[in-house]
This record gives sequence, C-alpha cells and structure tokens, in this order.
Amino acid sequence: MFRSIREVMRRRSSEALNGIAGKRIVTSWMSVFRAEVDAQIPHDENTLCDLMQKGQYSCIGKSHSYNGVQLAPGTNAMMMREGGLKWLEYREKSETVVVGASVSVEELKRFLLKHKRRMVNSGNYMAQTVIGALITGTHGYGKGPVMADGVVRLVFLNDSGERVELKKGHPDFDYVVLSFGVIAPVIEVELKTEALQRYTSDAYITRLSKKDSLTQGAEAVSWACAPYSDPSDPMVMVHALRPLEGEAQPAKTKGPRLFSLSFIVEWLIRQLWLMDRVFPSFRRKLQRFAYRLKIEKHQHKTTAEDDLDYLYDPDPGLKRDRGPDLLTGFFATTHTAYNLAFFVPLDRQEAVVRFIMLEVENYRDLGFYLKSMIGIRELRGTSDLPFAGTHHGPVAAIDIFSDPRDYAWLERLQREVIAYEPRTRPHFGKSALVPEYREVLGKQHLRKLFKIHMRHFPNQRLMFSEPVRRLLDIGKALPGTSAADAQLAADMEEIETRA
Repeated sequence: MFRSIREVMRRRSSEALNGIAGKRIVTSWMSVFRAEVDAQIPHDENTLCDLMQKGQYSCIGKSHSYNGVQLAPGTNAMMMREGGLKWLEYREKSETVVVGASVSVEELKRFLLKHKRRMVNSGNYMAQTVIGALITGTHGYGKGPVMADGVVRLVFLNDSGERVELKKGHPDFDYVVLSFGVIAPVIEVELKTEALQRYTSDAYITRLSKKDSLTQGAEAVSWACAPYSDPSDPMVMVHALRPLEGEAQPAKTKGPRLFSLSFIVEWLIRQLWLMDRVFPSFRRKLQRFAYRLKIEKHQHKTTAEDDLDYLYDPDPGLKRDRGPDLLTGFFATTHTAYNLAFFVPLDRQEAVVRFIMLEVENYRDLGFYLKSMIGIRELRGTSDLPFAGTHHGPVAAIDIFSDPRDYAWLERLQREVIAYEPRTRPHFGKSALVPEYREVLGKQHLRKLFKIHMRHFPNQRLMFSEPVRRLLDIGKALPGTSAADAQLAADMEEIETRA
C-alpha cells in the first residue's frame, strides 16, 4: 500500500514539472526504467531547431512505453508532448489529417469528430502523442491494426534542423515511419482517416474451444485468457466487433443468476484488480475455482458513432478512473500492471498462450504469479513496414502482466517464448528489446535503418536508448557512462562499414 502511495506522489510530482525546462528524472510507464535528462520544451519549430544544436539530444513523447525505449540518460530530452507543436488540419479532398508532434491521440480523435471522421485504428491509451505511438509500433486490432500503416506523409528534422519530407513510396519512408527513436524528431505526419462507424459489440466469458464459433464474421477480435485455469481448454473472455448492419438491437446481458455461487465468484474476479497486489497467490486459487464453476456469460451492446474508445469499451464516453469490467476491462490494464508484449504468428496464438500457462505454473514455488489475464489482440493483414508486427502476415499481439517489482520475470518468459516460437516479433514500446530479435527483424533492415540515420544525423547528436543500441549492434555505453558520452561504434569508419 505504501509503495502505491509513493507511486501516486511521484507521478504528481512529475506532472508538476510539465512544461518546465531543466534537470529531471524521466521514467518509463510504471517507473521500471528511469533516466536523468535535461528536459527541453520545444514551444515551436524554431525553438526545437535551436535546442537540437546544443549537444546530444533525444526525443520523448508522453513516455508511455513500458520498456524504456524513450530514455537516453544525460541527453537534452525534447519533451514533445509538453511543447507547442500542436497543429491539426483536416484535408477534405484526400480525407487525411495533418498532425503535429505535440498532439495526443485523444486530441486528434476529438478533432476528427468535428469532421465526422475517425482514425483507422489506435491503441487504448489516448494520452500518448500520436507520433510517439506511431514510431514505436502501437497498434489496435482487426482491420489495419498498425497505426503507422495509416501514414501517407511525414516530416522530420535532420541534425542541422532542416526539414526532411518523405511520402509513401519513397524508399526510406517505410523505415522512418516506424523507427523507434532512431530517426527523430518526427514533427509532422499526415494520416488516412475513415468515416464514423457503429459496431455491435459481443463479449463473452467462455472456454477457448468455443472462441472461433463465437467470433465468426467479426471484423476485430480480442480475447483474454485466465493464466491459471486449465491449459487444455482455458477460461477466456472474448470481445468481437462487427460493423452494425440495420437497426441497433437493445443491449442485453446473459449470465449467472443473482447471488448464485457463479455470480459471487464473478464479482470477486471483478474486484481482483484491487486486491491481487497484496495477495498474488490468490489469483491462481480464484481462477481455478471459477474454472470449475464453468461460468458462461454474454453481453451484447452497440457502440455509439462518436465513441472515442469503442475498440476497448463499448459504452459511451471514456473509460477512465474506473475498475475494469470483467468482459472488456481486462483488455485495458494500462494503469494496473507492468506490461510486456510481443507478436506471434496468428495460427500459433493458442499454442503460445498454452506454453505461457505451463511455464508460469512452474514459477509458482519461486513466488511469481502473473497479474490479471494474458491479453491477446488479433491483427489481420500484412504490412509493408519492415518493423511492423504484421510485416510477415497476420499476428496475435500477446500481452503479459506482472506487478512492477516482478518485471524481470516477464523478460524471462519472453526469452522462453522466442525459443519456443522463433518467429516472435517485438513490440518496440513493450518488448524487452534483446539481440535475439535481430534475425526475425532482418539484419539487412536494421542495417538500412542505421544507414538512413547516418545520412541525416552525421554529427551523432541524436541519441537513443541502450536497448536500441544493442538491438542495432552499434556499440554501447560503458558502465556508469551516460548515453550522451558514449560512442555509437569504435569509429566512423566502422559505422559506415556496418551501414
């Protein structure tokens, strides 16, 4: 409890520094990773250009990434969300929207509503900057899931402060648009939009064996698995979205009878997010008990046309400061746990989930328990972007959660998953960015990205995080040395040879 209170106080103290330049400690989401930086506030583009000339710099959006990909210690950190690059322009002829680097996802969505338009897809955390979300591979699920796939044009500044504009089709475009901090600052993007749409939302508590029949014909499917239920046919919460056709049907819920044993257990699971930090072993007992009761529930709703987060919450308005609903809330555990995620081929999702369940069962005597559920979002289609999760075809984004103090267990689980399914791909804001990912990403693609970096940032002032440096295999800081003082490689000749 006291740790939770300290975390709240730390967040409030950090928020009080928003918009103020100077030394500060910047943390990743859930504060697992941190770095001391010299915060700089780019009030406009000219100010940003001047700040970039002062020495080694990095760029930070809302600092929502869990894995610290945004942190480069000792640098002049351009706090983009706190800056003034907030322009928005809707272009009716092309049905696209131009977005500046300081604009949040929520601000963009509210702006588009005025034009009866919406984003093609998005993640569930709307306070992050649009551009920060794009360049770290943030995704929704269903059709066109990778946010960066919606970009048709972008503008970034090279290390001389000059604008560089790339349009879809340029040979460098697909690398820059999802470059996880290696090309920065991206100050403007132009995104495709779609007309507003109502959906029918069907959510179930059921068994995994019934998932495919319940989601037949759905445009977007996500599900969550109780990690301590029976791996042979686990208890799952399934959410399916279908475009509304005809008149909306009344909302309805079919589930356990009031005050029945199943009803009481369901209520307890709903409260679990509040109590499981204190009693982690209770997670397993409760899930096992619920599994034996064979709880079944179905909830049908129709989303509002102007709903901003219909992908994650079918009710009108925003789902903020509320405990998670049993059927849909476990897909939005942003504020309750440390999160590590990765992508596996869609046809391997069930096998990988069962593998994780068996692995964590073996960790119990070591005191580790997964928090909440194993979350799965199904991403359809194939992306042209070399670093997108769907570059080689449809995938499932698998999210695993723990208390922040236990995050290292999630990194161990990720390594085991990579060994079990070598085609596992990283999420650049959530995965532990380990060298094992080089093969699946393609060393030729990583080399090309760094070659683009060297062409536009020859002065080596743009710095990026240590995990990214390891992933690119371009040298690392010595112990106790800040990223700003470290060399990217032994010398420029070596860098050019690798590029």
